[in-house]
Amino acid sequence: MYASKGTVEQVYSELYGDVDELRIESGSSLSGTAAGKLGKLWATISGEFSGELTESEIKKINFDDDMRKAKKLANSLMSTDDIPMLSDLSKKELDIDQLYKFSCEVMTIPFESELDGENYIKVSGTLNGIKFEGDTSVNNWGRRSHIIQSVRAAKRDESYPYQGLMWPIKKKNDEGSKSSYDVNYVLICGPERELRKEWYGSQ
Repeated sequence: MYASKGTVEQVYSELYGDVDELRIESGSSLSGTAAGKLGKLWATISGEFSGELTESEIKKINFDDDMRKAKKLANSLMSTDDIPMLSDLSKKELDIDQLYKFSCEVMTIPFESELDGENYIKVSGTLNGIKFEGDTSVNNWGRRSHIIQSVRAAKRDESYPYQGLMWPIKKKNDEGSKSSYDVNYVLICGPERELRKEWYGSQ
């Protein structure tokens, strides 16, 4: 699993409101929306972790019973109806004021940044005529995630299945029949079962 507290905060602030004024009561009309779930996820991980999420903290969210609420919120965001799936879009255009879900094979290419010398992983994919790519910090991936296997696949010039939640931040020049976007990733999770079976069956 990949998650960034900073990105969650930025997305909530840009799309829904000030996190410092976040007040989501259980049972309210907001609590069941994408805004409510994202806000509760930010509040949950911020209440538990003071800094940015690290490998060990992602592991806690994945496996620690005390962080079950955060894991449940992440899963709920991936299934909420008011965040569209890329595969369901009728137009090859993304709205920068909207979150999107994806479930497809992507490339995960590690690199060292020339700006800060830190290690990152570029995640890129194409779905429904839309190409998307964004950088993720190695530190924000959990050790038990699929990232080791997907990076190995990328070294063989092969993609790997994931599902995730992303926010388009810039439209780039169209590439032939494809629309191309820079995105920020809010969450990246292991693949859905059927997609995973398809990938293993093709190896």
